Amino acid sequence: MAYCTNCGQPLLGQAKFCAGCGTKVLAEQIRTYASGYKEKMHKGVEQQLKSSLRSYANSTIQKKISQMAEKGISAILDPPPIEKKSAPVSQPPPVSEPAIEYEVQGGVTIWTWLYLIVNVIIAVRGYLSNEVIGILLCSIIVLLLVFIRRKKAKPYYWLSKLLIVVQMVVVASILYRHVMSQHFTFTSLLFAALLYIDFSLLFKGNKQIK
Repeated sequence: MAYCTNCGQPLLGQAKFCAGCGTKVLAEQIRTYASGYKEKMHKGVEQQLKSSLRSYANSTIQKKISQMAEKGISAILDPPPIEKKSAPVSQPPPVSEPAIEYEVQGGVTIWTWLYLIVNVIIAVRGYLSNEVIGILLCSIIVLLLVFIRRKKAKPYYWLSKLLIVVQMVVVASILYRHVMSQHFTFTSLLFAALLYIDFSLLFKGNKQIK
């Protein structure tokens, strides 16, 4: 607050003259009064702001506390549902595929019996040259080997097939001579049949595995 420099009376507002002595108020006194008024205004505004902020903070804190309290009570009263774990479904054991059983059948095929019959007919016909004797001897060895192994899966194995190949070569040479000389007889037909049977025995002599 500004005071009169002459009598010391306080100056009211922005008065230009002192109310006590009538002395003219200087401009510096007026500025002092104005600055004091501004300070009072700043302090009042600051106090109002502080009080409003305190009240706002108190109200928000109370709201948060009430909301948290309500949530806690509802959580106690209404607990979350307990999930029931379903029992694991037992899967049936994998079905193993039945093992395929292969039946191994021994014995000889029809081509072996035809081979025996043709050789017997050739021997009975009496056409006994060195080549024919060699053919018959080869046939006897093949038949012995096959009938000894008749209960096995493959009666015709490498040795018997080798003898059949040798026999085919000899029979083919005899047929070639008959064709070239145009000498066709029943014996020629027997040799042709024997050549075809030899060829079949190489691939169909053993029974197929089922």
